[in-house]
Amino acid sequence: MMSQDNRLLPLSSESLDRPLRDLTQPIVPVAAQISEPAHLREYLAVVVKRKWLILSLMIVITSLVAIQMYRMPSQYQAETTIQIEQKSKSVLSTGRGGDLVLKGGNDANYWNTQLKLLETEQLARQVVMRLDLQNNPAFLGGQRGTGLLTSLRRVVSRQQPTPTPQDAGVPVANDAGLTADTLTPDQLQRLEPYEDTLREYLLIEPVEHTNLVTIRFTHTDPEIARKVTNTLADVFIENDIRRETTGSDKAQQVLAEQITDLQLQIQRDEALRISYKQKSGLPLGEKAGQDFNALRLSTYSSQLQQAEADRKSAEAAYKAALRSSTDMMSVPEVQDSAAVKRMREKIESLQTTRAALLVNYTPEWPDVVKIDKQIDQLETEMKKTPREIVTRLKNSYEALMQKEAGLRASYDAERAKANGLSVAEIGLGDMTQRLETNRQLLNTYQQRMKELQVTNTDRGQNVTQVEEARLPRAPIGPPRARNILIALLLSLGAGIGLAFLLDYLDDTLKSIEDVDRHLHLPTLALIPAPRVERTLLGRGRGTHLPDAGDGSTALALIDDARSPVAEAYRHLRTSLLLSSAGQPPKTVLVTSSQPSEGKTTTAVNIAMMLAQTGAEVLLLDCDLRRPRIHTHFGLANTRGVTNYLSGESNVSELIQTHERLPNLKVVTSGPIPPNSAELLGSDEMRKLLYVLSENFTHIIIDSPPAISFTDASILSTMVDGVMLVVHGGRSSRAVVRRAKQQLQDVGAHIFGIVLNNVKLESNDYYYYSNYYSSYYAEDENAPEGAETVGAGDRR
Repeated sequence: MMSQDNRLLPLSSESLDRPLRDLTQPIVPVAAQISEPAHLREYLAVVVKRKWLILSLMIVITSLVAIQMYRMPSQYQAETTIQIEQKSKSVLSTGRGGDLVLKGGNDANYWNTQLKLLETEQLARQVVMRLDLQNNPAFLGGQRGTGLLTSLRRVVSRQQPTPTPQDAGVPVANDAGLTADTLTPDQLQRLEPYEDTLREYLLIEPVEHTNLVTIRFTHTDPEIARKVTNTLADVFIENDIRRETTGSDKAQQVLAEQITDLQLQIQRDEALRISYKQKSGLPLGEKAGQDFNALRLSTYSSQLQQAEADRKSAEAAYKAALRSSTDMMSVPEVQDSAAVKRMREKIESLQTTRAALLVNYTPEWPDVVKIDKQIDQLETEMKKTPREIVTRLKNSYEALMQKEAGLRASYDAERAKANGLSVAEIGLGDMTQRLETNRQLLNTYQQRMKELQVTNTDRGQNVTQVEEARLPRAPIGPPRARNILIALLLSLGAGIGLAFLLDYLDDTLKSIEDVDRHLHLPTLALIPAPRVERTLLGRGRGTHLPDAGDGSTALALIDDARSPVAEAYRHLRTSLLLSSAGQPPKTVLVTSSQPSEGKTTTAVNIAMMLAQTGAEVLLLDCDLRRPRIHTHFGLANTRGVTNYLSGESNVSELIQTHERLPNLKVVTSGPIPPNSAELLGSDEMRKLLYVLSENFTHIIIDSPPAISFTDASILSTMVDGVMLVVHGGRSSRAVVRRAKQQLQDVGAHIFGIVLNNVKLESNDYYYYSNYYSSYYAEDENAPEGAETVGAGDRR
C-alpha cells in the first residue's frame, strides 16, 4: 500500500507545464516499470495458501509407499569370491639365427571380458537348468512384485507375464554343458523370465588392486540365494576350462586341415603351370602373327567407322521425322516423295474443277459431291504416305544399327584374338604369383601349429573359487525407512511444485502488486474478507460479524468500529478524499467488472465512513437492474431514482434518512424500469446529479457491473470519478482490464481499484490482520469513556 503514497504529493512545475496531449497519455505506475524481486515471504505465502494440498499429497504418497514397503518381503544376499588369473600366452617367433623363440604376452581386454562373461544370458540359463529353477515356484514367486520401481520398470519394458513352472515346458537337466542348441526356440523363450530375474538380482563387483571378483545374489529365500551364488561360480569355472581346452584342440584340428589343403593346392598349381607352358605354343614375341592380326584389326576398324557414319545419318533423319510428328509434311523425305507430289497435283486439279462447278451449282450437286469424295480419298492417302515414309526411315535406321553391331562384334573378336598372346603371358605370371603365395601361407600355418603344440604343454586352471557362499542370516533389504523418507521428500517437493504451478496458472488479482503490474491503476484500499474478520474478532473480543449473505454486512461496521474491515474502509475514505487535486471529489461512481464483487457493500461502507466525518453524504442507488441498497438499510423501494427520471420533479420527497447517521441520506432505485440505460443517459439524470450536488458534500452512486451493462459507462461521464471494486482472488485480470478499458474509452476518470474480500493468506492482508489484532488488544483494559480512533488516526 505504500506504493500508492505518491498520489498524495503535490504536482511539480514540470507536470503543470506539460502540454494537454501529454496529460491525456496513461501513466504507467512505478511498480509496472520496475520489476521488484520476489521476497521469501511471498514464496512462503504461496506454500501456506496451498498447505492442505501439499499435506494431502504428502500423506497419500508417503502412506502408499510405506504400505508398499512393508508389503515387500525381506531380501537376503549370498556372496562368494572367485579368483581370475590370466596366463601368459606363449608365442613363437623367429630369432636371428632362424630358430623359434617362445615369448609370453598378456591380453589387456582379458579382465573386462571375464567380467562380462559372468553376466551373460547363457551362463544364467545354465544356472537355471542346473538348479531346476524353472520348476521351483519359490524362485519367481518370492521376487515377483518385490519393489515399486521394479514393477514400474516391468511395465515400461513391456515384459510378458511370468509363466508358471507347469507352463515352462523345459525338462530338468543337470548337465553343466547344456547349451541353447539342445533346446527348442519355444523352450528358450519360456526360460527368458528366469534368466532375466537371475541377472536382475545378480551383482558382480571386482575387488580393487586384486584378481578377485565378488559374486552376490539377492533373493527372498536365503537358501536359493546361496545355491545360485555357488552354482554360478562352479558353472563359470567349468565353462572357462571348456573354452580353454575346446579352443586349443579345435585350433589344432583346423590348422592341420588347412595345412593339408595347402599342400595339395600347391601340387595342383605346379602341374597346371607346366601344362600351361606346353599349351602356349609359339613364342609370345613372334612378328608375323602380330602383323597379320594388326592388318585385319585395321580393316575391321575402317568398316566399323563407315557403319557408324551411315547409322548416325539414318538416325538423324529418323529423329528429325519424329520431332516433326505434328506436321509430317514438313519432313524433307516426305516433301521429296514422288507419290506425295502426284497426290498434291491431283488434289489441286480436283479443287479447281470443284470451284468451277460451284459457280453454277450448289455443294449438293452430284458432280460436286463426287469430287469431294475423291478429294477426301486423296487426302486420306496423303496422310498415310508420310507415316509409311517414316516407317521406311526407321527400318533403314535399324538395319544400319544391326550392321554396325555385327561389325563391332567382329572387331572385338579380332582384337581379343590379337591380345591372346599377351594374355597368355600375363596368365602365366598370375599362376606363378599364386603358387608363391600358397607356399608362404603354408609356412605360416606350420609355424602356428608349432605354437599351439608348445602352448598345450602348459595348460592350467585360470579361475578358482576362493570362498563359498554361506547361508545369509540377516536380511539386507528392502530399505524401508530410506524409501519412505525419500517418498516424503519427493511428495513434499511435488506438492510445493504443484502449489507454485497452481499459483502461476491463477490469473486473478490478489494483491497490490498484481493491480500495479496488470492494470496500471492505483489501489485505493484492501478490504479483508468477512470470514477472516470474524475469526480475528472472535479471537480478540468474541464479537462476530454477520455473513455476507444475510444482507447486513454493510452495516456491521457501526457495531465494531475497531475491526480491521472498518480500518480498511477508513483508509479507503482517506484515499478517496485525496484522489483528486484541489478539492475532494463530490460525485463518485462505485462499480465492478462483474456481479458479486462487493460494489454495493463498498458503496454503503464508504458512504457511512464519509458521513462519520460530519459531511452531508447522499447514497444514490442507480443499479436499476438489481437494486440492493434498500435491503441493507431496511428501507422501502416504492419511490426512487426511476420516479424522478420518469417526470417527478420533487427530489426532497425521494430522499430517505438513515436513523443511526442523520447526515447520511439514501435515495433508493425505485421501481425497476424496462429501459434503465435510456433513463440513466437522459438529461434528467444530469439534472438530478446537479440538484443533489448543490445540497450534499459527497454523492456515492451505486451502479450495475461495467462489463454486463452499459449503465456504468453512461454514469461515468457524469461524475467526478469512478471506484472500480475487484474481488480479490476471484476476479480475472482480463475481465477487470476489459472493464477498465471500457470506462476509459468513454472518458471516465478512474480513481483507482478497491481490492475487496482479500483472503487471510494474501501477502498484503497478512500485515493487516496481525497488526490490528495486536494493536487493538492493547486497548482491552482502556477506560470505557476513552475515544476509539482508527489506526490511520493513530499514525
